[in-house]
Amino acid sequence: MLELAKKGNVRCLEYCLDRLLPKRSGRPLDLQLPAINSVQDLIAAMTTVTTAVNNGDLTAEEATHVVRCLAGYANIFTVYDFAVRLETLESEMKKQGLDLTPSQKITKFGMG
Repeated sequence: MLELAKKGNVRCLEYCLDRLLPKRSGRPLDLQLPAINSVQDLIAAMTTVTTAVNNGDLTAEEATHVVRCLAGYANIFTVYDFAVRLETLESEMKKQGLDLTPSQKITKFGMG
């Protein structure tokens, strides 16, 4: 198939391009979401999506795609929050002389 496309076969070329760059499905969304810089921004964005669905400006399927994207942001905020908390706890442990290796933590605190 690729060889025929390279030789100029238009049908084969179209087929290959359709596989590499599939046609976009759905319509462009005219939805103004706030910049997502905090969890509070996610709440505002979800309110915007819900309002758009209620007004008929956004289908339930379109809203599902937007909500999945927003859920990705929520996961990032969660991971960041845990990382900051862990860093703070480890820093406090070091100050108290409890700078343990992972295996020492398992033995001392029964983790594992």
